[in-house]
Amino acid sequence: MASFVHVMPLDDVIGHEGTPDCVCGPGGEPVETVATREPVGMIYHHHAVRPCHQWEASAEA
Repeated sequence: MASFVHVMPLDDVIGHEGTPDCVCGPGGEPVETVATREPVGMIYHHHAVRPCHQWEASAEA
């Protein structure tokens, strides 16, 4: 897989790491091509401890 994107809350009570090992236990969702259904990336959606209003999507470094 080529790309990893993390969707993380910015105004949460804890800091989130841009990795799949973040303490919030982000869930991963594969991204596939329409034609071949090959995986080309993964989107990790991080879980907020409290409701948040500011979110950011960033590529994993």
